[in-house]
Amino acid sequence: MPENRPPKKEEHPLFEPFTQLMNNMNRLFSERPDKNFLQNMDDFFFHSKPFGGGFVAELKENEKEYIVQAQLPGIKKDQINIEILPQYITIMVNHRETVTKEDKTNTVFQQKESWSQSSRTIPFSKPIDQSKVLANHEDGVLTVTIPKKKGKKVNID
Repeated sequence: MPENRPPKKEEHPLFEPFTQLMNNMNRLFSERPDKNFLQNMDDFFFHSKPFGGGFVAELKENEKEYIVQAQLPGIKKDQINIEILPQYITIMVNHRETVTKEDKTNTVFQQKESWSQSSRTIPFSKPIDQSKVLANHEDGVLTVTIPKKKGKKVNID
């Protein structure tokens, strides 16, 4: 009759994220760091589910503009919100997923719905031109091009 026993506390689906969190904490403090300590802390918070899971965002810069690329696999463009302010950008992703299981007669016997929200705020070292920001979402990659504002050049006498 082992099939009828309730699952152990560690096996219960509600405890899965916290079990993973505890395993990550144990690994963080027990293993010798092969990278610097701040990188290990960043990895810990990025890969621990109770802290949001997050997404990867990369900032590139040239003389004329900033280019932000965010890896968003499986995310549709209507799930993405971008907020631009004078010296930073915030990318927010709202992801809702519904899984329904039906039997042969199309009767629903299990339905699971999950919702998650992740965001990244990226600061800029120089003011930007908010009116000329362009965004493109293709193949799971969001690319935002943000032109820099040109300052007034001062002649020295």
